[in-house]
Amino acid sequence: MTGIALGFFDGIHIAHQKVIGNIYSDNSYVVTFDTSPKIFLKNYTNCLLTTNYEKEEIIRSLFPKIKIEFLIFKNIADLNPEQFIRYLKELINFDSISVGYDFRFGKNAQGDINSLKKLSRDYKFELIVQSPVKYQKKIVHSTLIRNYLINHPTKLEMVNSMLGRPYSITGLVIEGQKIGRKIGFPTANILVPHYKVVPYFGIYKVNVKILTKEFENRIFDGLLHIGPRPVINNYKISTEVWIRNFDKEIYYHPIKVELVKFIRKVKNFKNLKSMVKQIEKDIQIAFV
Repeated sequence: MTGIALGFFDGIHIAHQKVIGNIYSDNSYVVTFDTSPKIFLKNYTNCLLTTNYEKEEIIRSLFPKIKIEFLIFKNIADLNPEQFIRYLKELINFDSISVGYDFRFGKNAQGDINSLKKLSRDYKFELIVQSPVKYQKKIVHSTLIRNYLINHPTKLEMVNSMLGRPYSITGLVIEGQKIGRKIGFPTANILVPHYKVVPYFGIYKVNVKILTKEFENRIFDGLLHIGPRPVINNYKISTEVWIRNFDKEIYYHPIKVELVKFIRKVKNFKNLKSMVKQIEKDIQIAFV
């Protein structure tokens, strides 16, 4: 018997995990898409909780036996619901499909659960529909998690509970202006894809993982800054992390930061001296 969990699964939150768990076996698949319609059709930014790399990493950590198929969205964007199911059946000869209660598919999202039920009879597969999953009386949904991350930083604990893990940002360390190094708090600047959700601007306590052999299985404490840096007349959005008790060169290393606690909003400082005093306070709040 071959089962597939079907969906975009942005975030792989606890409801997505149930959809996948419904069919998990030695012969099961997650079937997802290489890009979101929001990006493919409208070029949205700041809209996804997980990159493809992050999505695959999370799925494999939770469901190590599962196979993962990323469908090329442009190849299926114009298929109607029945054409899509036929395409999927030719790709994987499945016996069951697990989806969320609000799953939609086919060109212009024409297909819904009712059309999928009809197709399950026509194409002879079992349909498993996961009912809503709630956390503190809220239906767990990627849209809600995005909203909390972008607009409500005090909800970070709830976000992490809905995800089943800390929200994380993964990217390459790139060279910055090295201002942090001059004031005694060197930071690693992270190159973040434009479509990845950047949380509410501020300072966060984080866990830091450097994704190379040298630092394998090591977790460092850190403080993450997200937002502009007006004290040095830099109003571009930066994502940079200060790593506690760390002095290694890690340019162009992949790095992952996991958001643990919101410390404060971004502030405007008169000068670097006043900024240093605030950083020292942030460290006290985060680690003492």
